Amino acid sequence: MDLSIRELNDPQEIIKYLQLGISIPIWSEFESYILDDLYYFKAISFILNKDGNPLGNVLIFKNNDILYFGYFRIINHNENYIEYLLDFLIEYAKQKKLNKIIGPINIPVIIYGWGFMKEGSSESLFSTKPVNPPIYQNVFYRKGFNLKFEEVSWEGNFLPVNVKKLKMFDFSQYEYFNPKNLDEFLDLKDVFLKLNSENFPDYAKITPNISDRFNNYAEFVYEFGHKFMIYFVRHKPTNKIVGCGSCLPNLFRKNNKGNYDSFIAYTMSVSHEYRDKGLALLLYGPTSIQAWKKKLIYGSAPTEAKNKRFGRFAKRINGEKKRSHLILEFKF
Repeated sequence: MDLSIRELNDPQEIIKYLQLGISIPIWSEFESYILDDLYYFKAISFILNKDGNPLGNVLIFKNNDILYFGYFRIINHNENYIEYLLDFLIEYAKQKKLNKIIGPINIPVIIYGWGFMKEGSSESLFSTKPVNPPIYQNVFYRKGFNLKFEEVSWEGNFLPVNVKKLKMFDFSQYEYFNPKNLDEFLDLKDVFLKLNSENFPDYAKITPNISDRFNNYAEFVYEFGHKFMIYFVRHKPTNKIVGCGSCLPNLFRKNNKGNYDSFIAYTMSVSHEYRDKGLALLLYGPTSIQAWKKKLIYGSAPTEAKNKRFGRFAKRINGEKKRSHLILEFKF
C-alpha cells in the first residue's frame, strides 16, 4: 500500500476534488460562490492518494493562530485512512506553529455547512447539513480533539403565524419589512451585521471574517432564494431597525411534484434593549406566511444545543430535533 499526500493551492484545481470531502453535491451552479470563498480564505486542499488514486480530502485555511479545516472525508470511511489524514493535519498545524485546529467548516457555509454529524441524526439530503458516519468524530476524539460546540437542527412543517391575531403583544409601534432587492439589502448591510455581531452567541461566529463574505452570501440568497428570506423590524417612533433575520434556500429537496418545498431559518437577531417584546414572533410570523405562500412548508432551524429557549419556541411551531452537528477543537 502506497499512501501519499498531494497539496493543491489553485482554487480551480481544488474545486475539482471537493466532492471527495462532503456528502452534499458540488453543483456547477454554485461554482462562483465556492471559488469566491476559496480565493478569499487562501484555502489549501490536501488529497490523500493510495497507489496514485484519490482516496480522501481535507481543506484548510488559516486565520491568526488557528487552522480551520473542512471537507474531511475518506472514500468508504476507512478508519486507518481517516487516522492517516488526521495525523497529517495535526503535524501540519504543529509545523506551522499554530495554536488550535477547529472544524469541520465547509466553505461556503451557507451551502455546505459545518460539523460532523452526530449519530442518530436524519441523513436526508439538505443544504448546510453534511452527513457522515460517527467513525470520524470517534477518531478525532481519540487523537485529542474536544467538542467546541454542538449545533442542533429543529425541523418540521413549521406553522405559519399571523401576528395580527396575537393578543399578547402590541406591535403597533413596529414595522416588518423585506428589502426589495439585493441592492437595498446591501444598503442595510452595516445594521444587519451590527445586530448579528452584538446579539449572536460566540458559537454562531465560528467562521472567521464572516462579515467580509457578506456580499457573496447575500448574492446567493437573492439568486437562488426569495425576497422574503431577508427581513427586518423597524421601531417606527425612532426609525431604528431593532431586529433582523435571514433564511437560506434548500435546493436539494423537492416534493413529489418536483417543486422546492423547504428552507433554512438561518439567523434571527433582536437588539438587547428590545427583547421580551415579542419581536421574535414579529420577525417569524410574516416570514412564515410568505414561505407557505411559496409552498416552502418544511423548515430547518439550527441553534446551539444548549439554547433551551429556542427549543421551546421551535416545539410550538411544530419543530422536532432532527440533526446534530459537532464542531471540534484541538489545542497544542
